[in-house]
Amino acid sequence: MKTVLSISIGVVGVTILLLAACAAPAPIATSVSGWPTPTAAIPATPTLTSTRAPTASATPTPTATPTPSAESTLSEAEGPRASPTPTATLIPSPTPAPEPVIAYFRANVTEADPGDTITLEWASSGGAMATLYHLMPSGQLGQWWEVEPSGSMDYAIPAESRNWERFVLFVLDDADRVAQATLTVILRCPDSWFFSPAPDECPSSPPILTDGAEQHFEHGLMLWNRAEGWIHVLFDDGLQPAFKTFLDEWDEGEAELDPGIVPPAGLYQPVRGFGLVWREQPGVRDRLGWAVDQEQGYPTATQRTSRYKYNVTYIKALDGGVWELGPEGSEWRHIP
Repeated sequence: MKTVLSISIGVVGVTILLLAACAAPAPIATSVSGWPTPTAAIPATPTLTSTRAPTASATPTPTATPTPSAESTLSEAEGPRASPTPTATLIPSPTPAPEPVIAYFRANVTEADPGDTITLEWASSGGAMATLYHLMPSGQLGQWWEVEPSGSMDYAIPAESRNWERFVLFVLDDADRVAQATLTVILRCPDSWFFSPAPDECPSSPPILTDGAEQHFEHGLMLWNRAEGWIHVLFDDGLQPAFKTFLDEWDEGEAELDPGIVPPAGLYQPVRGFGLVWREQPGVRDRLGWAVDQEQGYPTATQRTSRYKYNVTYIKALDGGVWELGPEGSEWRHIP
């Protein structure tokens, strides 16, 4: 059996091998006396043998330990720090151009007569284009003109215009920003009412003077004027509409009445245009009833208000008074 012992000594790294060898026992010889005779010598003390020569190793030079800076040194208690947030550099926006401004929008007069020609003038800043509109009586945009942002224009007032003329000016810049201004020119009323006390507004025209007729019924009356060719049927039964207006469609040479219709004693069947409406227009005969007198002709006059809508009609009555017919068939009354 062979045993190898490896020992490291000191820092020189010398390895000593201790070898011990034991020979296998030889066969035992037996002497005469019976004692065994040794056949091998006891091995000598083992010699220390170095397997390599010791080498001197250089002592390593310690490297300098870096000293942490104040910013990077973190204590265990503080934990990790957030990185500083970068700050953005603000670039100022360019100053926007000023919006359009209208310095003035005016006419050369404050009042005018229908048929006059007036001059409109205006001045503005900051605009690239402008549009001038005439306003309709309803307030809607009407006729229009492309004009310079500052300038003037002549306008001929129609002879039939009443009450006022209105205009609106729009000035726009390249960014579609807009400035606007309105202008009203008062119109002097060219006509007078045919009766008094008169309404506190301008009539739409001079009085229409023409032949007329009037007839009374059990529940209302009929009015006619030749110039316009209208027949007004006024009901006094309290129902709506309070009156209706029909076109006079009777012509000379046609039958004046229906002989098959016989009125009660003291009452009458209307004739001619009144009779045609009374017989053929739905509901008229039922609401009016029979005529209580014969129709009578007389010189009449008609005028209306000059509003955009919901106008009132005034008709000279047979007795010299006035019939006032409200807008849209709403009501009527007699003005003595």
